[in-house]
Order: sequence, then C-alpha cells, then structure tokens
Amino acid sequence: MYKYIIALAILIAFSLPFVNFGSYYDEKEIRLGMSGPFSGNLHSLGDELMLGVNAYFKHINEQGGIYGRVFRVITRDDKYEPKITLENAEELIKKQRVFALLGFIGTPTSKVALPVAVKYRIPYIGAFTGADFLRQTPRNPLVLNGRTSYAKEIESLIKYFVDEEENSEIAVFYQNDSYGRSGLMGVKEALRKRNMGLVAEGSYKRNTLSVGNALYEISQNKPQVVIMIGATKPTAEFIKRARKDKNLQGIKFGAISFIGSRMLLNALDEKVENIIFSQVVPSPWGALSQEVGLYRQLMDRYNPNIEYSYVSLEGFFIAKMTTELFKRVGKDFTKEDFIDEMRYLFREIKNNQDVEESRRVCKCLNNVYLTYYNDGIFWDINEKD
Repeated sequence: MYKYIIALAILIAFSLPFVNFGSYYDEKEIRLGMSGPFSGNLHSLGDELMLGVNAYFKHINEQGGIYGRVFRVITRDDKYEPKITLENAEELIKKQRVFALLGFIGTPTSKVALPVAVKYRIPYIGAFTGADFLRQTPRNPLVLNGRTSYAKEIESLIKYFVDEEENSEIAVFYQNDSYGRSGLMGVKEALRKRNMGLVAEGSYKRNTLSVGNALYEISQNKPQVVIMIGATKPTAEFIKRARKDKNLQGIKFGAISFIGSRMLLNALDEKVENIIFSQVVPSPWGALSQEVGLYRQLMDRYNPNIEYSYVSLEGFFIAKMTTELFKRVGKDFTKEDFIDEMRYLFREIKNNQDVEESRRVCKCLNNVYLTYYNDGIFWDINEKD
C-alpha cells in the first residue's frame, strides 16, 4: 500500500503544471521557455532575437514587473535541429514549469515543438517563423503569432519582381525541409495566380553549405530572379557563387525575413546589390512609431555597442506582445483566461485595429516591408529610384 501511495504522490506532483486550468496563477514570477540556435551556423539569429526580448523584459522588470511578477526567460540551445528542440520543449515544460513557450526559432523546429505545447496545453507565442501550420483555420487557440506569414512575404516579393518590374523568369533556392518546401509552394502559388510557373528550383540540406547542385540546376535555366528560402550562410554561399556564374550575370535575389538581412549583409561583406529583402517589422532605424522609438531607447540603454536590427526589433515586439497579454488578464487569472485573451489580441493584430495607447501592440505586426540596402542604410522599396 505504501508503494502505491508514493507512486500516486509522484504522479500528482508531475501533473500539477498541466491540470486544473480553472485555478488561479499563483507564481511569483512569469517563466517563459525559449529554444533556438544559440550555437552553430544560425547562432546570430538566436542571439539577436534574445537581445530584443531581453531589452523589453528588463525594462518591465525594472518597473516592478506586471502586478508584481517579473519575467524570466529560460533559454535552451537547439542548434536549429528539430530533435533537440523536441527535447528542449519537453524539459522546459516538465522540469522548468514554464507558463508559455516563447519565440521558438524556425519552421522544422516549431513543427515538433507545437505538438508538445498542445499535449500539455501550453501557450505557443511569437514563433520566429511564417509557417502555414501555425496559421491554419480554424485557429489553434494556443498559438499567437506576432509576424505575418511566409506566404504573404512571398506574395509581396513576387508582386514586386513580376508585376512591377516585369520579370518573367523566376527560380527558387530553398532549404530541403518543411520550411523550404513551404516557401517553394508559396512561390508556386503566387506564380500560379499570374498564370506562370517556375523556370527552375534548387535545394540544399539544412545546416550545410552544400549549394552546388542547387546552383547548377538554377544556372542551366538562366532565370532573371531567384527567391531565396534558406538560412543565412547557405544563402550567402549561393549568392557568392551565382555572381561568378556566367549564366547568372545581373541576377536579382529576393530574400525572405528568416534569412536575416543584417546577418546576410555581413556574410556578403555588404555586397548586396540586386537583393530585395522582405521584412516583417518596420525599420529599426527610421520608423517613427512610439513602439520603435522605445526599442531604440532600450537598445541604447542595455546594449549600447550593438547595432539595431530587424531581428532584435522582432524580439522586442514578441516580448511586448507577451507583456500586454499579462497586463490584460489582470493579477488574478487562470490559464484559460490567458488563452482567451490570446484570441482577442490575435483579432487586433490581424485586423490592425486601433486601440488606446496603453493597450497598443503595434499595428505593424501583420505587414510586409520590402527593402534594399544602399549607402549604409536599409531603404523602403518605395524610395527606390
């Protein structure tokens, strides 16, 4: 009998974080779990996102937190490998007892982490991916996205290159996994609506620089534009080689946000002519909104020697959006209250609703901004000569 009592006690202890959603949240801090590439080829992406996240949460914590609760982000390195992400998600929920998973980076990684969140009914907030499965209808009540979809980014790039610049020969360079294939299908769909098709496509294996076969496949068909659905270093490697290829002289590139414009800029030694960058947040340097102004102030305060970037600005917005949720549910709330509030905030972001200043989360979060780099500045495409 004694053994059965011990076993039952252990079962109850391990179940506490995941049951009784009607009970009020009584923790003294708000623990959030984040898994991302903090080492390996994509570590700059993870590092930059965390800079923005931490800047905003430090700002809030210095003011006493939300109803006396401070934020603590518990990070785990997954090297952009889904198997590690899966282990991290389980550990963050079961051992660290985080309230929500925040800012997980990548499509293949989110694809394995989301089922874990669903299993334990844990909110999945601000993933750094525009993947379709996080945006399906009916909406998953546990998911709140800050950024827009890859489909919308790709549509904006195709509209620019095809409709405005009248290019007709389009190719795709993509990462051969769920992220890249989703982007590939997005380009095909955008072209299909225009009664067009791809002239070429080429892929590479995740976490490698093996772009030779992709370059060969694309070069043989001499496209005018290549849409890039990859990670920073392999994308940079492809562009460097393409510029030396006699079949691809004068080629134009469209890079989606996951690539990281500042990181690609550095990888190419700022030789980014003929590259159009898709962004999902406004300019960290030039935008005049109060939200972006606060981002600059906080970065100058906490990270004075680090450049602004689109990625750290997105991290800032992820943290601000999360903070707003905890403000709105009040001091005494249940997990189900919080999940309900996610739905209301989702509607505001989706519809770009005007709300009072104290409750604003930035109307910019469902938009796409096409930019190019010149003379040390990222410019809006509308300012292009």
